[in-house]
Amino acid sequence: MKAFLKKNLGVILIVAAFLLFAGCWLLVWNRISNQMTKAAYQSVFDTLSYDNAYYTRCDLQTIQTYLPEIKDVTNALYGEQLGELSFPSETGTVSCPLYACKPLQDSGKNNALVLLEHTDGISVYELSGFAYLDQQTSIWAVCASYGIGYPEDIESVTVKDQNGELAEIITEQDVLSDFFDKLLKLGEDIGEAGVAEAYYNAYTAEFGETDQVWLEDNTVKAENDTVYQEAMDYWTKDLRLVTITLTNGYQLRDCIYAPIPGTFSIYGDYKITEPFFS
Repeated sequence: MKAFLKKNLGVILIVAAFLLFAGCWLLVWNRISNQMTKAAYQSVFDTLSYDNAYYTRCDLQTIQTYLPEIKDVTNALYGEQLGELSFPSETGTVSCPLYACKPLQDSGKNNALVLLEHTDGISVYELSGFAYLDQQTSIWAVCASYGIGYPEDIESVTVKDQNGELAEIITEQDVLSDFFDKLLKLGEDIGEAGVAEAYYNAYTAEFGETDQVWLEDNTVKAENDTVYQEAMDYWTKDLRLVTITLTNGYQLRDCIYAPIPGTFSIYGDYKITEPFFS
């Protein structure tokens, strides 16, 4: 036996090292696999659909745009149970109760926020859209979906610059009425092709026709990154982020008002017919 071990010591050491490496790799892979499975499981909770509306999981900062006094997410925020939703998990399908947000419900607001209770805790979701707006739509359909029928339905309009710095908060009713009138004039969604054309036309109006920038497949393309960045710097000049807060509790947050190409993105893309802001 000793002679066998002595004769085959090199082979035995190589095999032992390989088995040790394989064992360590198996442990590492199992750990990575478990983490990937857990991450995939948690990702199913990133969005949800309820009552023909889409919701996106949000953080405390977003919650505080609706409820500034909230410091933490607990079951004290539970309002009426709206139902139960099913999600896939490592062990099979799980059923999770969905709740209205009590502070919003108590104040007669719509379900701009909802809460889902699941094995990892409580997640809060913000309304991000409606299923019947998935197809090409109009500003009138958006307004109808969110309950904007009159100027009085708008509580405030918050305007920020492209870096998120606050520019103004509009609450005066006469200014909100003017905003509402201009909003309705946006008309039909111009779509991807319309947006690309608006950006291209804005560029050529400022810099003239050039081989460095062109339209292709409903996209503005540039000769290189430097040219594209220069164009982007021009297009985003005076860009504003607009949040429309409604009296029913809904918010259309961070809509993109781009005066240079003349587009306003509010659950769709629209051609600005007249300036909204000075």
